[in-house]
Amino acid sequence: MSASKNKTVLRWAGIVLVSMGYYLWLGVASTSFGHIAEKESVIGTGPVSLEYHRSIIEAVMQATGVVFDAATLGFLVCVPLILIIFQKVR
Repeated sequence: MSASKNKTVLRWAGIVLVSMGYYLWLGVASTSFGHIAEKESVIGTGPVSLEYHRSIIEAVMQATGVVFDAATLGFLVCVPLILIIFQKVR
């Protein structure tokens, strides 16, 4: 294998590794929705109290915020890493 081909493989392997880390990070962050599904499975049919409804809405908003924060932070970390990989592995 030539040096150019080795560097190409190394570059793309680094980018794939960074991308997989980003998706793993988002997967871990999305587990914050798990307790919401658990609460919803407890409810049968019938009316739901206003307090319970508000707590579910608050939990959904909080879980969405966690995923949004993880996506933003992950993006801000991964894009520079990918650019550094492209710059250093030539």
